[in-house]
Amino acid sequence: MRNFFVLKRFADYSLHYKLFAIATPIIVQNLVIYLQLQVDMAMLGHANTLYLSAVGNVMFPYNIVIAFMTALSTGVTVLSSYSFGGRAIKSAQRYAEVSFFFNFLVAIPLFLTLYLFADAMMTWMGTTAQINVYGTVFMRSVSFSVLFLGVSLSITAILLGSGKTLYLMVAAIISTVANIFFDWVLIYGHMGFPNLGIQGAGLATSIANFLAMAYLIIVLLSSRRLPVKPTFKGVFNPRWSIQKRSTKVGLPFGLEAIFWSFGQIIMVKMVNGVDEIAVGMYVLIVRIQAVTFFFYLGIARATMILVGQEMGANNPRQAFHVAYLSLKYALATCAVASITFLIFPEQILSIFSSDQQLIKRSVPLLNIISFTIFPVAVNVVMGNAIRGLKDTRWMFFTQTLGTIFVISVSAILLFVFDLGLKGILITVLLDEVIRAILNHWRFRSQVK
Repeated sequence: MRNFFVLKRFADYSLHYKLFAIATPIIVQNLVIYLQLQVDMAMLGHANTLYLSAVGNVMFPYNIVIAFMTALSTGVTVLSSYSFGGRAIKSAQRYAEVSFFFNFLVAIPLFLTLYLFADAMMTWMGTTAQINVYGTVFMRSVSFSVLFLGVSLSITAILLGSGKTLYLMVAAIISTVANIFFDWVLIYGHMGFPNLGIQGAGLATSIANFLAMAYLIIVLLSSRRLPVKPTFKGVFNPRWSIQKRSTKVGLPFGLEAIFWSFGQIIMVKMVNGVDEIAVGMYVLIVRIQAVTFFFYLGIARATMILVGQEMGANNPRQAFHVAYLSLKYALATCAVASITFLIFPEQILSIFSSDQQLIKRSVPLLNIISFTIFPVAVNVVMGNAIRGLKDTRWMFFTQTLGTIFVISVSAILLFVFDLGLKGILITVLLDEVIRAILNHWRFRSQVK
């Protein structure tokens, strides 16, 4: 009996170690990316408050493009984790090789869409004339990053599927340092460069993404620690039957993110009717909320990988334990963040803007967010656990219903009851709670 408890305790420690060996580099990666985003917003916000609203409008169509490209790679990550769990290394290699070809092929028309139709998209979103100008300039300058992300996401899928996440952390650090440096140089015109304002922020992001891609290519070609290495022969032998399997798993994830982003565009279009700084407030609050998201997203990504590996090894009980261990850590993170948001709202908001009117109006919104982060954590962790089961359609289904719910109820609270952004964030809270209950039930019913 004593030996049983010793073995069980060792297994628990081993599970903690495996989880954080994968999650810690992703957490650091997410935090440095978050730092990059906040420095962007802080520099732009202090240069011109209207820049915040312009970037806020641009990021939603931009995120739709990124979501579609990420979907192609997510299928590779999930299927590769199953392959590694089942010791089918050759299968994992072929998924990676084929993804390189199709990711780069898709990146070109997506880049052209953002660059050529930037003004039309800003006009459709209902922006004012000045924000339209700023948004168009920013979208065109940031669109070049899409060309580099196609290659980066393919390499990322290999690293995630095999659990080799340390390189992703280093790539994120390189990207963040480069982005902050070029933000400083190009937004304000330092070191002899012209003062480009919001255009400089977009160019800084594109340059940073290029440098991250270059590093990942070097890792792929030179590292001896990777379990698979795509070959040129394999990349230029793109079998559609292989890509079809990846797309079947990954596309629902992409559609889920696209549908969410499309819903956010509708929301932003409604918020644009409030006043010029409303979108800036909305984006500011969402960015602050993301500080908790970026912490437990690393744990959630590790959950997806480990659940896939355990299911590939035909060990559903261990997959169940992985998911609930991750959920405990995520909720603990949210508890710390929630207390901080409630005690120091003005101090936190003042980091990102010096506009006292914007800060004063944003405090009640941050209070709502301090409660919303808990059901969001459940959705993110359980959602990734469900994806690890190759059940990506369920998350698309719940996200679709959630988006319809949020748009419909937000419109009523915004235009009928005149609750402004409070009405929108209250609706989001209700949606997250409902979907948290559904996703929790789905995972338990699939595994136990």
